[in-house]
Amino acid sequence: MRKEAEKQARIYQTAVTVAGLCLWFASVIFLLTNHSLREQLILIGFVPLIVLISLFPNTFTFPSGIKQDKITFTLSDAFVLLIACWYGTLPAVFIAGAEGFVSSRRTVRRLSSNLFSAGMISLAAAAAGMTLNLTLRYGFHETNVGKYHSFFAVTVALLPATAAHVLVNVGLLSKLFTLRSRTNFFRAWQENLTWAAPIALPTSAVASLAYLALQYNWLVMIIIGAPILIAINFGHRQYRNNLHQRIELLEKAHCETIEALAVAINAKDAVTHEHVLRVQIYAAGVARLMGCDDAEIEALKAGALLHDIGKIAVPDYILNKPGKLTAPEFEQMKMHTIVGAKILGRVDFHYPVVPIIRHHHERWDGGGYPDGLKGEGIPLTARILTVVDCFDALREDRQYRRGLTREEAVEFLLKNSGSQYDPRVVVLFITHLPEFEAEIAAHKGAVPTFGIEPTEQLSEAALRVAPAAGLATTEDTVTVSETRFSHKELASFYDLVQALNTARDRDELLNTFAESLSSIASHDTCAITLIAGSGEIVTEYARGQHAEAIRGRKVGLGEGITGWVIANQKPFCNTDPRLDFPPRLAEKFQNFRTLASFPLLKGDRLFGALTVYSSNCLKYGEDQQRLLMESAIILTNALWAISETVVIAPELDSDRILLAQNSPLAPLGTSLESELTH
Repeated sequence: MRKEAEKQARIYQTAVTVAGLCLWFASVIFLLTNHSLREQLILIGFVPLIVLISLFPNTFTFPSGIKQDKITFTLSDAFVLLIACWYGTLPAVFIAGAEGFVSSRRTVRRLSSNLFSAGMISLAAAAAGMTLNLTLRYGFHETNVGKYHSFFAVTVALLPATAAHVLVNVGLLSKLFTLRSRTNFFRAWQENLTWAAPIALPTSAVASLAYLALQYNWLVMIIIGAPILIAINFGHRQYRNNLHQRIELLEKAHCETIEALAVAINAKDAVTHEHVLRVQIYAAGVARLMGCDDAEIEALKAGALLHDIGKIAVPDYILNKPGKLTAPEFEQMKMHTIVGAKILGRVDFHYPVVPIIRHHHERWDGGGYPDGLKGEGIPLTARILTVVDCFDALREDRQYRRGLTREEAVEFLLKNSGSQYDPRVVVLFITHLPEFEAEIAAHKGAVPTFGIEPTEQLSEAALRVAPAAGLATTEDTVTVSETRFSHKELASFYDLVQALNTARDRDELLNTFAESLSSIASHDTCAITLIAGSGEIVTEYARGQHAEAIRGRKVGLGEGITGWVIANQKPFCNTDPRLDFPPRLAEKFQNFRTLASFPLLKGDRLFGALTVYSSNCLKYGEDQQRLLMESAIILTNALWAISETVVIAPELDSDRILLAQNSPLAPLGTSLESELTH
């Protein structure tokens, strides 16, 4: 797509150049064959005057583009219009084409650009001259070119002529820039006209006064015209400076926006200044080698810093998980590309950074996300960032692995070239890697912060501030391993263990557990939520009030109290039970007062959560929480035993099978049996 855009821009530039130069050469022939020697000398004499005026140009940066998109204005347009009024269209084209080439040559030493400028200005002068003469002919019935026209007719005719000159000039230039940047032409043309028109319109007034003064003699024209030209030139400079100041403020706002987003990224997923700098140098270097334009290089520099901005929407437990992600967790992780693109899509960047953010996880073979793009269908900038970011990330230490050596990282890229990565990008990157590393070494000691700074710590005064609702007491997170139970409670647990041992399958196990739990801890509804093999979280069993409404309900990870307990693997007690349900279901529990939820966790294996709801109890105290937590441990071990296909039988040592090592019941196994016998 980028190569096609460059090809179209070259074709367009060539077409404008050829058309304009053909018109200019036609004007030369017309001048030599249709004008007297005296008129030829007068017109040729205008050339050094206009060249002298063009030595004081005002160069403007396009507000809708990046810094390299510029246009130069001079006051010579007033004399071009004057010549069109006095001698006709083609002589004006001759003067304009010569001035356009000289002015362009002063700013850009590239022949193709100089010829394009000459051709473009020639076409604009032709449009202005034709508009001028058509207005004089049909508006005022003045048909004699080179004769005196009424001052009123000239003044009126110069207005549409100036408008035509600006429309064609800005339109031709805008079309070239939009072809290169692949943006909308009409929008860019309209935006550029809004600021170019005020600069060009005064030239019609200057031309009108110069035409009037020239009817007397040259000296009068110079006396009247010179002060006006100087005043307009100073006005143009002031306008240019104000415009540049506005652009600088806009760029500053963009930089501050990028740094603000970088701070947000760092708060969620810590990155380092050095990593960002290295990736920027790698990406910009490869982009230049592959012929990317300045806008794409700027986009890559921003993308190196912001490509993971979408991780703001990914839960911390997924980002910080040391092991493999489950299928649902990975689905949530994939969303960071879409969320990131949406976030940056609301910022009016003047370079294409959004495609990088959305597609930096696409694969060359089409197996990536979020859109499954393949090969050249993936934006080139995204393909570049994918390679260089992966290389640098592989070499950094992670909490779940050690960083690779340089050779190992290079070998990884080569191994996955053609499947995960663009082969051409990989080859260019590895070939020029020593050059990039030398550039990185040159930045030692002068690494920019990119807005990434250490997180500010709370002051002593801030640490002493309590929330308005008060702090939760330690009873909300009871540690069972440090507790002891009464004989009555131990007997209840023993009965629970024995009952679970008689269960023949999981359904019977859950039903038996729920029945027995009612005698251990007070509650009105009991829900057992389990994680299926597919990663889906479902309330497999419910008992008590509204059990039918919640049985079989799917719970999102982190959704409600139960989802939070599963996501964070921590208990949560004493809050409004309605917070655990969606609005419609929450209405059924409006008379309930509290809940308690505990994770079903054995080692690193998470089975789900046990949640009980009460309409009578104001809150679960420390003792009740201990009982519920121990019950959850027993249920967890029973589920583990079934999953390991262990046959639970009465004759087996149930304490050893069903109790956790840190359970207070474990060391009391024999004495418990003795106590119950007596």
